[in-house]
Amino acid sequence: MSKRRRRRRQTKLMYMRLIFFLVILILTIFLVRGILARYRSSAKSGANLDLAYYVFSEGRISQELKLGSILPRKEPYTYTFSVANNDGKNRTQVSLAYSIVIKTTTNLPLSYKVYNTEDTSTDLVQKTETSQDDDGTYFKYIYVQGGTFGFSKDEETTYQISVTFPEQYNLAEYENILEYVEISVDSKQRIQ
Repeated sequence: MSKRRRRRRQTKLMYMRLIFFLVILILTIFLVRGILARYRSSAKSGANLDLAYYVFSEGRISQELKLGSILPRKEPYTYTFSVANNDGKNRTQVSLAYSIVIKTTTNLPLSYKVYNTEDTSTDLVQKTETSQDDDGTYFKYIYVQGGTFGFSKDEETTYQISVTFPEQYNLAEYENILEYVEISVDSKQRIQ
């Protein structure tokens, strides 16, 4: 009888330890979820824009452009973004020159053109380079002609990105592949 009692006790102890570790594991998962911080940057504008950049001083501003579900077709997909020296309340205190860099993954065979919405006949892409990062991921860098802003009045320039995914790539191997696109605006003080 003592062996049976000892065995029951050991089994009961084992189950209690298992339940204890499961409770600790579940609590740890919920605790880690609550602790991890997520950073998200966004901009709001009254215009029908995908992104807006407000340039007040020297520096770099980057935001991710969401392409959504992009499928091969004849017509290009268009996305708009604006760069301004004001946000409706504040304005830059100095004259600025800015440049634009579009960084994309090379997951899909997409081609990019960028236009000023006031002149949609001139592609502002100056050069494109592909390079590999430290993790072995290839990125395409598209350098776009920027512009300048003064400080005496509110100014804004709106750009249109034309993304082409040729119909010849309407293949199963390209299904459900995501493309990362980040637009960065670099601004520097301009001496007149």
